[in-house]
Amino acid sequence: MSDTYAQFEKRVAVVSDKHRKLARGYVARIGKDGLITVEPKRAKFPIRPRAVVAAVAGVLIFKALMIVTTGLGIYESRIEALSSGTVFETGAAWVMQADPVSRYMAENIVKMLP
Repeated sequence: MSDTYAQFEKRVAVVSDKHRKLARGYVARIGKDGLITVEPKRAKFPIRPRAVVAAVAGVLIFKALMIVTTGLGIYESRIEALSSGTVFETGAAWVMQADPVSRYMAENIVKMLP
């Protein structure tokens, strides 16, 4: 008797799991035999790679423009002062530190200016 109940519980768990997945969206497909099957949609990544690349490029351009406008020495001294602050400020200083890419971009921006 308990074996029958365990099988029933297993079937209920499978149906419940499928129902939970279908609640997030589904796709109905018609097979070659004419049978309509409903399958859950695939989960998508919440953050798209293009958005990550755009954000990184934006930060690099911002850092390069900051280096051009303030000068490398003043920029580094401000970042050093920022790194001795709170946890948030320390993280911001780590992100905003002058790296080779932003320095290269700043040098090229200075060359393009009159």
